[in-house]
Amino acid sequence: METAATFIQYYERNSCSSQWLEFNRGMAAELSAGLPPEDLRQLFFRIGQRLAHALPIPPCSTLGELEAEFNARWDSIDWGFSTLSEDADCLFITHACSPIATAFGPEATDWSVGFFEGIYQAWFDSQRMPSSLRVQAFPPDAQAGHRIDLRLSKAQA
Repeated sequence: METAATFIQYYERNSCSSQWLEFNRGMAAELSAGLPPEDLRQLFFRIGQRLAHALPIPPCSTLGELEAEFNARWDSIDWGFSTLSEDADCLFITHACSPIATAFGPEATDWSVGFFEGIYQAWFDSQRMPSSLRVQAFPPDAQAGHRIDLRLSKAQA
């Protein structure tokens, strides 16, 4: 009988093409050795913004519609899926099954989340959200596996 670990190992083997896995991990190691984590996070934020412009989201009138549009873009590039949930003072974004954790390795999670901050920020900006709202990733949770948790809320001064 398969265990959760079996499924996770399968996912890790198949979520990043073997032809790119070691290249990506080597690149991540060099980036980590050459740049401070905050600079890397900003670099990946900008990469996320570029991808958002390449995969634009049309204007949406409901949260469900927005989530569906996000997931259509993610599905088109095999990058997992997201769920959105409202709270009194923020919007939670959970992104699951992205290949980025496998591609760059768990050591890169602190700065690679900048990609998700950048892409979701650009997508929300395209919806004409108030400029005071910012997307920020929560600190990575080792128990979360291939899940990135973010929130859209007022920027902290």
